[in-house]
Amino acid sequence: MRNVPVWWPETGLAPGGDRLASTGRVDLAIVGGGLAGLATAHYVAAARPEWKIAVLEAETIGAGATGRSTGIVSPGLSIPLPQLRRRIGDARTLAAFDASQRGVTLLRELIKTERIDCDARDEPHTLVALTPAKRRRMSTHLAALRELGRPVRWLTADEVVESAGPGYTAGFAYENAMVIDPYRLLTGLAATLRERGVRILENSRVLSLDTVDGAPKVYTETGALTARRVLLTVDGYAGPLNPVPASVVPLRTHLLATAPLTKAQLAQLGWSGRGGIIDQRNFFNYYRMTEDNRVVFGGGPALVPTGDPARDEQRSARVQRRVDAELLRRFPVLAEVEVVARWSGLTASSLDRLPVVGPVPGRDGFYYAGAWCGHGFAMSVDSAWRFADALSGGPAPRLPWSRSTAQRLPTKYARTHGVRAYLRYLDYADRLDLRRTRAREGGLR
Repeated sequence: MRNVPVWWPETGLAPGGDRLASTGRVDLAIVGGGLAGLATAHYVAAARPEWKIAVLEAETIGAGATGRSTGIVSPGLSIPLPQLRRRIGDARTLAAFDASQRGVTLLRELIKTERIDCDARDEPHTLVALTPAKRRRMSTHLAALRELGRPVRWLTADEVVESAGPGYTAGFAYENAMVIDPYRLLTGLAATLRERGVRILENSRVLSLDTVDGAPKVYTETGALTARRVLLTVDGYAGPLNPVPASVVPLRTHLLATAPLTKAQLAQLGWSGRGGIIDQRNFFNYYRMTEDNRVVFGGGPALVPTGDPARDEQRSARVQRRVDAELLRRFPVLAEVEVVARWSGLTASSLDRLPVVGPVPGRDGFYYAGAWCGHGFAMSVDSAWRFADALSGGPAPRLPWSRSTAQRLPTKYARTHGVRAYLRYLDYADRLDLRRTRAREGGLR
């Protein structure tokens, strides 16, 4: 099956608009046309309307990580709150958590203000546990939120089933959350930006970066731009443009979508279909319902790309088979429902599981924003707002991800083979925990 997200038009992606075909000057060049790049263009254009802004997208709008996501918009951090509190203290941890909440609110306001038709629905983000060990982890998280003054209650057993389906031991929900069509979000936002004079340059892959006469410069195959500032929002698709390869690692994640469910199938599903659901394993399942009643379902172990397309395709196929099996384990009624799309996308994660947003080391005028660690919708929009605020001299406070680098792995071997070994260990720990739980419950055959 083609690696095509269910969000994309049946006719395929449009060829794209203008491409960079000459040289020129702008005030801000943004490399990457996903949500991080377009949201930054939106906020900077509002804060500095006199600036010339260009967004350079390697392919077409919607072809990257955002357009390949589930469209679940939720707050929260990838790193466990107790661990973050020990590292940076309560005040900064609270500021970080609140920033993730603000990112959801900002995106909701952006969609409403710009009247972007992207099936945006305010629906909860429910986190659930399959095993006692994961319930204990959730308990420490809720205890930390309570101590930080942001209490979230446990769902009752009936509420867990209603919110996520049967089989979970516990759960809680963030109410400040949404589901959206990510492709329509991007194309709608890009259209709005074009109307306001922002240049959206598609099929304009940036091949190299340089500094000429003290000014940042980006080069594509057919042109070049000199800018006062250059912001890299390429995340898992950075490739050789990644300015912090020792700290930020690309990861491939996998998803599928079913055909639309009938009323009878929806009734048998055992789940309300509202909001986004994520279980608390290291390699969790996450799922949501589309407006036309398709189940979008992702999960399985993340993969570090090898650089060998054939090998990576084989590894992805194995993960997709596991995602298929997980879907039917969660919702057996879907055994008779066709899977109409399977796809994967690249994200990026830092080794300490916090984003990296700040000046590129040793390159005046260059900035980087990425490593969203699975929370790209909220984190990227909040970071975009802060970037624009900083350009206008605003007082946006520094956060744990306001930095130029993160925890480092010094060698390429450690960043590839070492990270792969660690991911395999996490996958093994998930499986072992689940096997033990099923054995205790008499479910092991």
